[in-house]
Amino acid sequence: MLILTRKPGESLFIGDKIKVVVVEIKGNQIRLGIDAPSDVRILREEIYAQILEENKSAAAPVSGESLEGLSAVINPLTTTKTSILNPVRSRLDAKHEERTKGGQKHRHSSSNPNITQGVKK
Repeated sequence: MLILTRKPGESLFIGDKIKVVVVEIKGNQIRLGIDAPSDVRILREEIYAQILEENKSAAAPVSGESLEGLSAVINPLTTTKTSILNPVRSRLDAKHEERTKGGQKHRHSSSNPNITQGVKK
């Protein structure tokens, strides 16, 4: 670790683009000003440690209990979605039965009567 002594108003550079200025010394606190490009993340140590811990937790394997809890949340949503779609599905099935009733073949969407199910007669 490099240790430097600076007075208020003095600065140091890290590389060519990061400038650190000692703004003020008050008791046992030092105020620093940091001039750096916007793509450089500057974090206090305690915030950085918290981010690392959260990343570790997020990357940890999921237990069976967690998956069961997730299933309890997702299943009602899936059931609700299915129950909403059931009436639509029933109407579509009824229309399909109507069209195919009596062994008639369903015609292709073409207006040409010589084309049935996409095959020319």
